[in-house]
Amino acid sequence: MTIRLTDIEDPFVTAGTVFTFTGEHPFDKEPVDFMLCEYHSGKADRCEFAFYCVSGYHSGSLEYVLPIEAKAEGAVSAVSTQWLKDHWKSHVCGGCEACDVMLTNWIWDQNEK
Repeated sequence: MTIRLTDIEDPFVTAGTVFTFTGEHPFDKEPVDFMLCEYHSGKADRCEFAFYCVSGYHSGSLEYVLPIEAKAEGAVSAVSTQWLKDHWKSHVCGGCEACDVMLTNWIWDQNEK
């Protein structure tokens, strides 16, 4: 299942979720995929999640380590959907609005079966 970031009602997203979008250089020629992954930076101002590029020329590259404010509240090991909606363009990928980001998660696909 694929859903627009701004249409998600769940309060959080988990590792393994793929974000597809077209942004600014170097991601302006064709859609690119970023995967939300666990990443333990050891820095107090960072949460344990980051985006890695998983398509095209930049595949395998660490693109952005999320700040502690992005972590979902509670015992869940996840990222706040609202934080992503509010900060996509300013923190993750300039040149791309949150409404232009599509998400895919294999867990959602399994739940539809």
